Amino acid sequence: MELLLHGKYVLTSAAEPRVLTDAAVCVSGGIVTEVGDWPTLRQTHREARVVGNGKQLLLPGLVDAHSHGRAISPIQKGVLNDYLENNLLDWAIMPSFDPELTAALGVVRHVRSGCTTIHHMGFDTEGPRALDLCERAIRTYLDGGIRLAFSPGVRNVDKLVLDSQAFLATLPPDLCAFAEPLVNLDSTGMERDYFDLFDHLYRKFNSEDTRILLSPSWAQAVTESFLARTKETADRLGKVPIHMHCLQTPIQKAFSLRKYGRTAVAWLDERGLIDDHVVLGHAIWVTDQDIDILAERRASITSHPSCNLGMRNGLAPVYEMVRRGVNVAMGLDDKTINDDEDAVMELRMLHKLHRVPSYDLNTPPLDAREVLAMGTVNGARALGFAGRLGALVPGMKADAILVDLDRVLDDPWLTDELDIVEAFLHRAMGEDVATAVIGGRLVMEDRRFLTLDVAALYQEIRAADRTIGDEQRRRAEMLQRLKPYYQRWYNDWLGGETRPFYVLNSRV
Repeated sequence: MELLLHGKYVLTSAAEPRVLTDAAVCVSGGIVTEVGDWPTLRQTHREARVVGNGKQLLLPGLVDAHSHGRAISPIQKGVLNDYLENNLLDWAIMPSFDPELTAALGVVRHVRSGCTTIHHMGFDTEGPRALDLCERAIRTYLDGGIRLAFSPGVRNVDKLVLDSQAFLATLPPDLCAFAEPLVNLDSTGMERDYFDLFDHLYRKFNSEDTRILLSPSWAQAVTESFLARTKETADRLGKVPIHMHCLQTPIQKAFSLRKYGRTAVAWLDERGLIDDHVVLGHAIWVTDQDIDILAERRASITSHPSCNLGMRNGLAPVYEMVRRGVNVAMGLDDKTINDDEDAVMELRMLHKLHRVPSYDLNTPPLDAREVLAMGTVNGARALGFAGRLGALVPGMKADAILVDLDRVLDDPWLTDELDIVEAFLHRAMGEDVATAVIGGRLVMEDRRFLTLDVAALYQEIRAADRTIGDEQRRRAEMLQRLKPYYQRWYNDWLGGETRPFYVLNSRV
């Protein structure tokens, strides 16, 4: 079916300075075929179905380049956000939900705020049920209509604590006996199983419309053998994106300096792991030299400002990365500021948090289009969709959103001198997104989902069995007993000099 997407304002790309007025985008076969003024296109395509009321902002759909498919957040499960290292133990008590429920809810929570692409980065995708769980999640996302990048992730060493063998020696006998199976892993077997799983998913689901990515979940918690095989696999298959958490916390930075005598980015670069298809999630505790390496190698990072605030991670030097040419993409990371997966609000968080690299009044802030690029074309590149996604130009995938402007422009008034892209970034919210088209398919129209029964889904989630078994509860209790030793282990690593990239305050 041919569609005509009609907007009062049409932004075809974050890289495009011009905004079209009373314009339209023609879509056929899931691809943008024409862009032009509304009267002309309507006259030419009289049989096309019109989408949009002509009073809205039409722009490319947003891209969540880093999330984990929870949909139901840790907070909703009763675990407050804290330092990552603490939360890794706290999360043991969270109830689980079937992948059909969480993936479907992920579609709803993303699409309703304008996010038309999600990257589901699995956590520790292992064990005999891994393939079944992954396939069920993937099918649910695709049936729900969202564009998907999916990466099974794993840690095959140091899953309990970094430098885990040395940590065992600090524990009393009973805790050592509990922790030992969590430390002495079958790393070789886990590596074999991971690549068997990846190969199956890649053969079955990877396509022009869906991406299956590689994910050593933590750069610091996989073996060198695993990293080498990841690189070989990515290159053999034609530069499959590699996505891994890296330098999310100061403890992760300290670990690399202690173990390798160099930063994690420098160590990965020596092994050929920093290039134009590698994406580092968070990348908060990078150095000046690290940023130079990332820029020179044309690597990407994903930034998740709400998560970084909630989990007390720190503030990534996004401003400096952008200025030096690093590809920065937006991720929601299941922990947005209002716990609601509002992708528009996450763009605003990126815009507001990275404004003070200095107090020099000549220092320009990031502008609206630079930030919007993080949520569109930059995210597309990070997920392997470069040149195919993130803009509404002929030949590219027809992923678009229509945003109501009543509240943005008329609550109670806004000058018509303000660039509409600035107005969107400063004033819009996810709730203003009215319609989403993904691959030429209407997924949500006038806030009504066409691919999912949202009311039935919510009812099913509320009725789901969330029982926490005795074994899970016992394990969680033991991990809490372990926590003081764990915290002491990491605290001893800290205390070095810090020289922040941002000048937010001064003690003197």
